[in-house]
Formats: sequence, C-alpha cells, structure tokens
Amino acid sequence: GRGGRDRRRALALALPLAPEAIVALPVEDLRAILGRAGTSGAQLALARDIRRRGRNKVAAQRCRRRRLEAIAGLRAELGRLGRERERLLRARGHAERALGTLRRDLARVTRQVLGALGDGDMAGATSQVLGALGDG
Repeated sequence: GRGGRDRRRALALALPLAPEAIVALPVEDLRAILGRAGTSGAQLALARDIRRRGRNKVAAQRCRRRRLEAIAGLRAELGRLGRERERLLRARGHAERALGTLRRDLARVTRQVLGALGDGDMAGATSQVLGALGDG
C-alpha cells in the first residue's frame, strides 16, 4: 500500500526519519531534525509529501469516527423520540377518553335539567344541576 511505498522511497532517498516519525513529530522538531541532517530538496519534498498524506489519513480516520459517533447519537435520539411519541399517544388516548366521559356527563345533565325545566320544576332543575356538580 501507500505506507510501504513511502517507506521504500524514504529508504531510497536516505531520509533520516521513518515515515511514522515524519507524521508524528511536531513540525518544529521535524524541521530541526531535517535541518541538522542537511536534507536535499528532494528529501524535503518527500518528507512534506509523507507528512501531508499521513496527517490527512489521521484526519480522515477522526472524521469517520466522528461521523459514526454522530450516527450512533442520532440512533439513540431516534429511539428516545419514538418512546416519547408512544408516551404522548397514550396520554392523548387517556385525554380523549376523559373528554368523551365529560361530554356524556354533560349531555346527561343537560337532558335532566331540560327535562326538569320542561316540567316547570325550577327547584328540581336547580337541585339537578347542583347534584351533577357535586358528582364531578
């Protein structure tokens, strides 16, 4: 692969450092070592090329890892949102059932009150309303 080719080229041009060291060293240390070794223009160009490719490879690995972590985070969030949706749907069902019960109770009380008023029994209608309010 690319690493083997870089190693062969580094040996052929007699670079003073292995490709792994060229990639890993801080740039100031690398410059100092290459400067003390009296490297040629071709050696410097190769060292820069090896360093650029090596750094790019490390950056690409970090990028892939971050992307996989982001995907895992999104999957977890999706699961959480799915559970929240189910909880909200259950709460909605409970609220709809409670509303249905309230509507039936209101219709029953309305019929009772209107029935009492139709009989001309105002006291009975009032007691029906108060009784219905007390049941709630």
